[in-house]
Amino acid sequence: MEMHQLRYFLAVADEGNFTRAAEKCFISQPSLSSQIIKLEEELGQKLFNRLGRTAELTGAGRVLERRARSILLDVENVQLEIQQGATEAQGLIHVGATPSVAPYLMPQVIANCKKLYPKLEISMHENLRVRLLDDLIAGELDLAIIAITGEHPDISAEPLLEEELYLVVSDSHPLASKTKVSIEDFKDEPLITLGESSTLGRKIMEFFGRNEYEPKVAGTCSQVRTLKEMVDRGLGVAILPKMAIDLSEPFKVVYRSLESNRMNRLLFILTHDKRYHPPGVRAFTDVLREYVDENLD
Repeated sequence: MEMHQLRYFLAVADEGNFTRAAEKCFISQPSLSSQIIKLEEELGQKLFNRLGRTAELTGAGRVLERRARSILLDVENVQLEIQQGATEAQGLIHVGATPSVAPYLMPQVIANCKKLYPKLEISMHENLRVRLLDDLIAGELDLAIIAITGEHPDISAEPLLEEELYLVVSDSHPLASKTKVSIEDFKDEPLITLGESSTLGRKIMEFFGRNEYEPKVAGTCSQVRTLKEMVDRGLGVAILPKMAIDLSEPFKVVYRSLESNRMNRLLFILTHDKRYHPPGVRAFTDVLREYVDENLD
C-alpha cells in the first residue's frame, strides 16, 4: 500500500467519479484507475461500486476511508512539524473570520502581529460560517473566528469574547430617544439583516422565533457597511454586535441596548484538533487574545 494510492483513493471518494478524481490529482484517468485496482487486489476487497460514471464506497471502502484520512493527516502533520518546527513564529498561516467580525477585528490584530513577528505571513479569509468551517476541516485554514462552536468531532472551540448586541436605528427614528429597547418596541419595524447564512443573522431570527414574532425583513446584506447605509436612509432597523459600533463612520445612526439578556453573542477561536499547529498559529492567537482583552472585553 503506497501513500499515493491512498491519495488517489480519497480523491475518488471525495469526487464520486474517477475522471474528476484524476483531474484533481493531475494524472490520467487510466493511471488512477490502475492504482485503485492494485489497491483493491492487495486488500482483497472491492473499494468502490462502479455505477456508470458514479463511484460509491463499499463497506470496505468506508473503513479504508476513515483510516486513510487519519494516516495522510498524520504524515502531513509530521512533515509540517519538521519543516516548521522552529520555535520562532514564521512562515504562512491562514486565518478566517465572518463578515461581522473580520473588518472590526482582523486588520488591527494582523498589523500588531506583523510588528511582533515580521517573519510571519498571515493570509486573511473573510467568508460565511459554512465555508469557513469547511475550509477549516479541509485544512485550508489554520484557525477561524466564528460565533458558533462548529459541532464537529475534530474541531476545538475556545471562547474568545462575549459581547452585547445593539439595535441600530437612524438618528431621526422615534426609538433613537430611548436608552434601552425591547423586542416589542421594534417587532413591527422593517428589519435589515445579514441573512440567515451568517451566524448573526441566524441568531436574530432565532431571537424573533423564541418571542413568537415573525420579523418583517426589508433587506438582507452581505456587508455590515451596506446594512448601516440602509438604516441611515431610514429603510429599516438592524441588530449588530458591540464591535461594529464606529462613531467615526459617516452614517447617522444610533445604537441602543436591548433589554433581553439573551441578545449577546459568544465568539470562538476554532482550530482542528488533529492538525499540526505551527508556532505562528499560537503567536497569532496570543496577539488576538491580547487585543480583545485590551480593547473589546
